Amino acid sequence: MDISANQNIVILTGDDPRHQFFIHQLNRRFSISEIYIEKSDYPSPSPQSEEESIAWDWFFSRRDHSEKELVLESSQLPTKNNPRTTYLNKGELNSPDTIVKIEKSNPGFIAVFGTSILKKPFLQLFPNRLFNLHIGDPEFYRGSSCNFWPIYLGELHHLSATIHRINQGIDTGDILSRQAINIGVGDDEQTLLLKPLKLGARLMVETIQNWQRGALQSIPQNRNGKLFKKSDFTPKAILEMKQMVESGRLNDCIQAQRELTGNKATDSTNDEEPKEL
Repeated sequence: MDISANQNIVILTGDDPRHQFFIHQLNRRFSISEIYIEKSDYPSPSPQSEEESIAWDWFFSRRDHSEKELVLESSQLPTKNNPRTTYLNKGELNSPDTIVKIEKSNPGFIAVFGTSILKKPFLQLFPNRLFNLHIGDPEFYRGSSCNFWPIYLGELHHLSATIHRINQGIDTGDILSRQAINIGVGDDEQTLLLKPLKLGARLMVETIQNWQRGALQSIPQNRNGKLFKKSDFTPKAILEMKQMVESGRLNDCIQAQRELTGNKATDSTNDEEPKEL
């Protein structure tokens, strides 16, 4: 059982729209002591053809539109408080100065989503207080863009969200909560990318509520999923995703997964009660 007299909640996250959504969802339900926002630093690979360049722009324009709509909606939600927010450069989260500042806020629960990898000094200072939102199932997909790769590989049953403790491995800590999304009528690559995010924010809320009640329970992972790096996310992979969408192969995967789960009456917006893994 995890319980602490210290009920301070700190958020460590990135600076993209999806991270703003995460902040809004937590702050609408809890008073947050502090927020640390680290600048995201994604690779900018060079497309090897005009086709790849077009696909890259196609994917990110669609993703940005979807995420900004989501953030616009969540930004209208009432918040519990107006926490102090600190903006950091890439990698600055692990600096001694930042660690000292976080320690002064005396966090009991540190919610992490989309930051650089936390290093040993950070982990040693905050044992049993670091909880990561992983957009995926880490026993199959670890690392970066783990809501993209199950779509790319046609393994839609692995589109999931997981809350796990943070240890020195990459997405290898004990699991507190893990669920798969519902696949719905009208889903496309963008709704499938967003559903794990929305589900994950809800699972983090539930994890914090369990922590507040002293009711946290976790289980060790039985296997390590394949590790995907940011460098794997290339224009070539994006082009293949675009071809999946335009050829109808993604729709075939969606239909096959819905038939497999017997989830025939669900529409694309129904992700409020996802099935448990």
